[in-house]
Amino acid sequence: MYEFWAIFFLALLFIIVYFIGSNQNRKLNIKYAKAIKEYMTPHSEFVGFRAYGRSGFRSLCRLKKEKPLSRIELAVALMDRENLMHYPLSLLTKEYDRLVCWGFLKKPMASDMEILPKFEKKIQKKILLEKQLKEIKVKESELSAPFTFMATNIDFAEGFLSDPNVRRKLLETRVFLKRLSLSQHDSWIYLIAELNRDSLKPLLDLVMTCGEALS
Repeated sequence: MYEFWAIFFLALLFIIVYFIGSNQNRKLNIKYAKAIKEYMTPHSEFVGFRAYGRSGFRSLCRLKKEKPLSRIELAVALMDRENLMHYPLSLLTKEYDRLVCWGFLKKPMASDMEILPKFEKKIQKKILLEKQLKEIKVKESELSAPFTFMATNIDFAEGFLSDPNVRRKLLETRVFLKRLSLSQHDSWIYLIAELNRDSLKPLLDLVMTCGEALS
């Protein structure tokens, strides 16, 4: 008898969490989509959206001709708030809502470059081996404290980081930014970051600013 009621209440709890989590993610999707639309519309000829995964969406922004980027693609992936097990596990996995962004440049770049949080030692070692990049020592302590910088062409990287707008936007996003990659082969800016109500605009600012600096 006790087993029956335990199973019943556990099932009920799963159902309640599912509906509350689904509703929360739906509201977040609407909020983020509206914020992307509001930010990107002045820069774009077209802004579109489609569903992505179980709890997220993708957006395609075709930029105006005078912009240094031809298009920006965004993927928003939300945490699995519908699953009761997400909440205790998130304390260990440190999950977060995620923004992935691809900014496609109109002009080629002269180097690959990676900007990573200082504490991401494993990813840094992996990228250094895979891409054969060189770590760059940045003189400005404000930048060197939160980030590690790597590139194939040091002169290119130093020129890019000498742009005051790039430095300012990097500092504004240092709490949220998980990876900023410049690909010479693909001619794109690739960004992974934590998404919340305070991070979206600064992160989009960073991508647009990088496009301007690389044009």
